[in-house]
Amino acid sequence: MSIIYRFSTEVQRSRKELGMTQEQAAEALSISVRWFQYIESGERIPGPILILNIIALLGIDGRRLRKK
Repeated sequence: MSIIYRFSTEVQRSRKELGMTQEQAAEALSISVRWFQYIESGERIPGPILILNIIALLGIDGRRLRKK
């Protein structure tokens, strides 16, 4: 399982756990909903600043991204 897949899966899981819509997450990150959908589906890789902003917004624990 690739890090991109693990990250996109964790983004979606964390967002849903918080009860946040894709629209709300995108707005909070100041990106388009479509760009957020690309990230969540693993179709696009965000830059490092956006990755850090997503992690902060959704409270993602980096340990969950490690290989299993």
